[in-house]
Amino acid sequence: MADGPTTAPPAIEALDSLVERACKPPTGTSRAKQLRWIAGELRTALERGAIVPTAADSLDTLLAPDTLATYLTAAERGLLRRKPAARPDQASPASMRIRENCLRILGARAGITVILPDHDRPQVALRPVIAARPRSILLGHLERSARPDRSASRSRILAIIGTVLDTGCRAGELCALRTDDVDLHHGTIRLTHLPQHRNPRTTPATRTVTLSRSTQAAIRHWLTIRSHLVARDPTQPVGPGNETTDALWVSIAPSGHPRPGLPLHFRGLARAYARAIHDLNTDMAAEPGWHPLPRRMEQLRRAIELEPADPTSRSQQARHATGTHGGPEGGWPVSCRRCRRW
Repeated sequence: MADGPTTAPPAIEALDSLVERACKPPTGTSRAKQLRWIAGELRTALERGAIVPTAADSLDTLLAPDTLATYLTAAERGLLRRKPAARPDQASPASMRIRENCLRILGARAGITVILPDHDRPQVALRPVIAARPRSILLGHLERSARPDRSASRSRILAIIGTVLDTGCRAGELCALRTDDVDLHHGTIRLTHLPQHRNPRTTPATRTVTLSRSTQAAIRHWLTIRSHLVARDPTQPVGPGNETTDALWVSIAPSGHPRPGLPLHFRGLARAYARAIHDLNTDMAAEPGWHPLPRRMEQLRRAIELEPADPTSRSQQARHATGTHGGPEGGWPVSCRRCRRW
């Protein structure tokens, strides 16, 4: 005779109900995922005996100081992962801070004073940013490889990186861009500010940023390619009335889909950027003094925040990086010591 469904302990039932209430707006999507993750770990800790069995009696005993101290120790040692490992990895300081913050949120919602162990956790170290010189080489590499016969993927990544260099926007803000946010007549782009942990009920702030000439040219060329990718009916003229989406960045050759032109989301954007950086690191591997660039866009974006770029200066740096700047009045190419090429 088959066993019937088991009833969850009182503490887990109360915890699940508490988490559902805590995940409602104005709680953001990311924070809601974190709260459910912590609830799942507490459930796993009970099932695996990582915390005392009496913690299952009530929410108060589950969130008691001794229980939470034991839970955090097990989580830090990697003992609460879904698939137990022979040699579990140590949890990162960032993930431990998320656990502690979520426990405080749940305690506040339940009216329970949450007392956490007094750990002197190390500060979360940010990855180093990309310096000015490698940034100019990055743009120059893309401009050299992005000519009138360039591929659609090269055109897209050139426009994306140019936008990041000019605006310092986040990946989520890039994905949220629409074609009507770009005004090439005035050379500007309108960004919707989407900070982390924002209140979803709050109207996002917008700002208009002037684009450099190289970025304007890159976006103009990308828009031409994009218009064919998103055409609803290929037999009809391309334009706003014949598009499947108004997203500025769209897929080129999506896997698992019958056609391109789908809105580009965070993971697709990250993969496209990583591919471009991989190509650059491969091409520049033999260059003296070259250090491989990181494959995360976040390190490029934070470099712009720490050291805002002057569009005029950046264009000049890009010309030096590509070795394409001219001689007097731009009439002929000259040798440049910085570029060491004609």
